[in-house]
Amino acid sequence: MSTVPFDRSTLPPDLPGKRRNIKLGDVVLRILFWLLVIFILIYTIFPFAWALLASIKPNADISSTPTRYLPSEIYWGNLDYVLHQRDFLYALRNSIVVSVSTVAIALVFGSLAAYALGRIKFRGRTATLYVILAMTMFPAIAILGSLFQMMRRFDLYNTIPGLLLTYMTFTLPFTVWVLANFFKAMPGELEEAALVDGSTPFQAFYKIMLPLALPGLVTTGLLAFIAAWNEFL
Repeated sequence: MSTVPFDRSTLPPDLPGKRRNIKLGDVVLRILFWLLVIFILIYTIFPFAWALLASIKPNADISSTPTRYLPSEIYWGNLDYVLHQRDFLYALRNSIVVSVSTVAIALVFGSLAAYALGRIKFRGRTATLYVILAMTMFPAIAILGSLFQMMRRFDLYNTIPGLLLTYMTFTLPFTVWVLANFFKAMPGELEEAALVDGSTPFQAFYKIMLPLALPGLVTTGLLAFIAAWNEFL
């Protein structure tokens, strides 16, 4: 069988300059990307680094002009003063107790409500979800007066249970909304298989569905903790 000789003259000429330009463009884009990443990291970390450095600066360095970014000497007196203040340790303990308790209560009750709204079909389910979403849109100041009156009436003013009740007003609807979408996205065959094997609906929930929703639990738990920790209403 005869073959036709391959003629390289029919091919377009090589363009080494174009290949170099493409490689150079990739390098430039990569450099710009990493410069942007470094800028975002510095922008994010700088306030925390500044606060940490200020805590170990002598008072003269803090008020000096021009500003001293690094301490002239490491001074532990500021931290020693704060940590030996009884009010600070008491407030820190309250913040930890309230934040952790808020997360625990929100996840327990929120996961149960989210499972019902995400997996059980009933009339008004969609409307209930939108009502819960609307509750998260109200600013805290809008219900501050009614919350204060309720705290005074039930003798919860200036107590940890009263603070937990206040935080749950905002964290629980958010937890239910987020977890309901997680449960809704799970395949129903897993739940049906558990029921066929003899599990009760509650066993199917906490043995099958709840472990699968662990990413959602971690996400909502972290957000609830941050909201409770930073809240200063």
